[in-house]
Amino acid sequence: MLLVLLVKNMNIFIIRHGETAFNVGEHKFRGRMDISLSELGLKHAEQTGKALSNIPLDIIHYSKLSRTRVTASKIGQNQNNTQLLEEPFLYDISFGDWEGKADREVFSSKEEEKRWHTDPHSFIIPNGETFYQVLDRIHRLFKRLENQKEESIALVSHGVVIALMFVYLYKTHPSNFWKFFVKPCSISHIVLKESGNFKLVKINDFHHLQD
Repeated sequence: MLLVLLVKNMNIFIIRHGETAFNVGEHKFRGRMDISLSELGLKHAEQTGKALSNIPLDIIHYSKLSRTRVTASKIGQNQNNTQLLEEPFLYDISFGDWEGKADREVFSSKEEEKRWHTDPHSFIIPNGETFYQVLDRIHRLFKRLENQKEESIALVSHGVVIALMFVYLYKTHPSNFWKFFVKPCSISHIVLKESGNFKLVKINDFHHLQD
C-alpha cells in the first residue's frame, strides 16, 4: 500500500501599510503612534487591494494601528468572504521616548545616527522595545502559522516588523535589518511549509503603485 503524505504549503502575502505624513519629508519615528494614511497612502492601499484581487485570501491579519487596519480593509474590499483579524504580534515596534521625534532630536551626533543605519539592533531605545523582543513575537507568530490550515493569508504590518520578519526567516543577524526594509504598500510573497522552511517568491514589489 502506497502512503501519500500531503505537505501543506501556505502562501503568505506580506504588505506594509500605506504612506502616512511621517513617511515623507524629514524622517520621524512612528512606532505605536496612531497616524492616519495620507491621501496617497489611501490611493496606494486601494491599488494594492486591486493587485491582490485575483488571489483568494482566507484571512487578512493586521496590527491594531489605523494605518494597517485601513490598508487591510482596502485589500479586503476586493475579496469575497475574507476574514479580517487584528493580530497583536504584528504591532509596530515601540520606539518609546523616540516616537514623534526626528532623527536630529534623537541622535546626539552624526556618528550615532550612522550607527542607527549600520547596527540598529545595538540601540537600547528608552522605554521602547529591542529588535530581539520584536523577533521573539515574530517567532511565535510563525510557529502558530505553521500549524494553521489556511492556503493563502495576508499580513499587513509595519516597516520595522516586516524587515525583522525576513531577518527571522533567513536566520540572519539583525545588523542586516536595512537590507530587508520595504516601501509602503509593497507586496512580498513567501510560501511557508509545515516544516517551517520557506520559499521566497518576491520581496518589496511595488510595481502596482501609481502616484
